[in-house]
Amino acid sequence: MMQSEDARYLKRRVKAGNIDVHPSEKAIVVSYEVEATILGEMGDPMLGEKKECQKVIRLQSLNESTDIQTLASEVVTRCKLIPITKLPEVEQLLYYLQKRKETDKGMSG
Repeated sequence: MMQSEDARYLKRRVKAGNIDVHPSEKAIVVSYEVEATILGEMGDPMLGEKKECQKVIRLQSLNESTDIQTLASEVVTRCKLIPITKLPEVEQLLYYLQKRKETDKGMSG
């Protein structure tokens, strides 16, 4: 029998988390978890690691005349971390961002 590397395969799983508005920018923040598992030769898990991650989706084009439904649909289509079932939630967040006052104008951050 030939000897080979102990760890042969890497299984990666991404689990979508919460979606929220960015505190100061015109952006939404998508939280997600990446779980990487190294599998042995027989497919048995040898080592696993979970990592919390965030993706910031900046929306420079968002203004008071933006069509929220169209933009939300585009965001969900482009960002694989957001399932289509979250479309209404994305619409709500975009609407909130659209109405939110620019609080950081003229202030140093």
